[in-house]
Amino acid sequence: MTEQQRIIAAVRGSENFKAECIYVARGNYGVLDQPRLYKVLEDDLVRIVFPTDVQEVEEGAVIAITCLYDRRKEENIYAHTICAGPGVNTLLRTLHAPLGGAHPQAGHAGERAIVKFVEWKQASWGRFLNEELELGQRQASAYWIRSFWKALDRLFGGGYLLNVPEEWYWRAQ
Repeated sequence: MTEQQRIIAAVRGSENFKAECIYVARGNYGVLDQPRLYKVLEDDLVRIVFPTDVQEVEEGAVIAITCLYDRRKEENIYAHTICAGPGVNTLLRTLHAPLGGAHPQAGHAGERAIVKFVEWKQASWGRFLNEELELGQRQASAYWIRSFWKALDRLFGGGYLLNVPEEWYWRAQ
């Protein structure tokens, strides 16, 4: 078993991840077994993001569970949901919060990437609402979900997506 596989298994077995999965299931969403994003950060931390099986997006729909794993302590520090809509969680809006130290990239690049992601999330929601009127909820949702994962990958510096669905390759964003 590789270190990545071991860490993923440890995260999936953690009580905080299991609790978030129970919470997500209350909204009739499932969490996929394999992560969509995996990145080793500074200070021996690892960001792992698991997608849900959401197909049709509406504000508040659970898109993913994000986790932060500490390799030194061999524990999953936290797990929390990421939802569709224009907003982001508090730690992304407050760059220098005491608990916000796990930046997606080192130094100022991480802070700039966070600001860009927050702006993307706000702008993309307006685009989704317009596309929903033009294309219907299912197709607009598919475009938004794919764009979300690409934006999340850019947040971390690019090249960290795993298990990308084949159908994502037919239309460039």
